[in-house]
Amino acid sequence: MEQASYLPHKIKTVWRISTFLTFIVTTGIFIAAFFIGSYSDWQWLIYLSYAIMAYGIIVLLVGLALIPYRYNFFKYQLTEDAIQIQKGFIFRKLVSVPIARVQDVRIAQGPVLRSQKLQLVTITTASTNHDIDGLEPAIAEQLRTQIMQRAMKEAENDL
Repeated sequence: MEQASYLPHKIKTVWRISTFLTFIVTTGIFIAAFFIGSYSDWQWLIYLSYAIMAYGIIVLLVGLALIPYRYNFFKYQLTEDAIQIQKGFIFRKLVSVPIARVQDVRIAQGPVLRSQKLQLVTITTASTNHDIDGLEPAIAEQLRTQIMQRAMKEAENDL
């Protein structure tokens, strides 16, 4: 993937916020389990709550530590006949989605992506979905349009 595009730097903030939100939810579950275990006969729930909190802390630390790794090794490229998405370095994954197989391209934006003015691009084939995590709105729309135009052109050529 020589002329591949990278995600914008703002995606790192989105990933940090998502990691912290996961930690907050885990902490809420810990607190609920701890108090339920403390005020009932379910002593085992207190021990489970400690395990839940340990899990939350591990997810937080690992998630934050892997953000630079995740950012540096996520690339995508639109070629004449495929969309290529590469993730990871140690556990490398390169997916080539043939344009002829594309059925739909969606753009979505949740509250965290909206806060950073980014959008998620989802490429749908008959068997699966492929996501490009967060693009600037103009780039996301341009990519969606290009993919759909090439898919329509490919469908016309098949007839």
